Amino acid sequence: MKRPSLKRKGWVICALLALIIVFSVTKSHAKKITIKLTTIQMPKQQMGKACLKFGKTVNSKLGDRVKVKVYPSAQLYRSKEEIEALMRNEIDMSFVIGSKLEVLDPSLQAFKLPFLFPDVKTAYALIDGEIGSKLFAKLPGQGLQFLGLVNAGNVVLSNSKRPLLMPDDFKGLKMRSFGRMGKDTLEALGAQAVVTASSETFSALQQGVIDGLATPNSVYLKRKYETIQKYVTDGGMINFTNIVLLANNDFWKGLPDDLRVEIKKVVDDLISEMRREMDEKNQQIFNKIREAGNEVHTLTPEQVVSWKKALQSVYDKYGPEIGLPLIEKMKKKIAELNS
Repeated sequence: MKRPSLKRKGWVICALLALIIVFSVTKSHAKKITIKLTTIQMPKQQMGKACLKFGKTVNSKLGDRVKVKVYPSAQLYRSKEEIEALMRNEIDMSFVIGSKLEVLDPSLQAFKLPFLFPDVKTAYALIDGEIGSKLFAKLPGQGLQFLGLVNAGNVVLSNSKRPLLMPDDFKGLKMRSFGRMGKDTLEALGAQAVVTASSETFSALQQGVIDGLATPNSVYLKRKYETIQKYVTDGGMINFTNIVLLANNDFWKGLPDDLRVEIKKVVDDLISEMRREMDEKNQQIFNKIREAGNEVHTLTPEQVVSWKKALQSVYDKYGPEIGLPLIEKMKKKIAELNS
């Protein structure tokens, strides 16, 4: 019997190796990756809607390899707990309120400095540039990966007693604050800042525990505060409110390269779409608030000057925490962007 030649044996071995590789690749691709995505907001709110859109898009485009499970409305975690769970890799991705990152890196408080940015466009340009990249580059050391940021709308300052046009108008009012710097901002303007959970704010307003609040306009309308408030001031850029999409760093880096590229494209498209949508809706929201019966006021340039003067104490307090050189660098870049 004629023995197979060495050449033929070589071809057989190569063919078998090829089959093994194809089988291995097919098997690895067949194993679906599950992404657990959370947010504290309800499905009808900005972050809730974004999570559902991300899940639907990824499941549609990459459903053979990825399944996104979305948990809105704080189903799994509340506020700070959510970021801690993300750092522990208990969840894979999360849409969070940007101010919650301040506990990880005080320099990120810079985005909330009163009237630092003249407009949202300038804020995006700075954040998407070198300064923003360097700030968020610190997060992987905390176990997090920054994926994108979106404005949450102009700040609404509301109450049911009088219009808020000058700092003196805040005196005697108890107002729900938006974080630590937000608390100091309200107090610098003359109000008594009160901390309440988002879920308890509506009832606190109803019962008169607080007189008003400061919150992004998108939140104001979605939580129906217009039904129990009367006077609204468009705070403009008194605070650059934002929401941030984060991923656990180990999860993100552990994704197959090609899959990570595909998911990042979905993220980038979603962030761009959300930015455009908020730009279009920002003023529309104030129109809806007005139509609901609230008296809406827009600050004049002269009034803004008075507010800035009253809020200098916020810069004095937080400047050393954030880093005075960083603030000056940001101011210089902002001036360049608007020259």
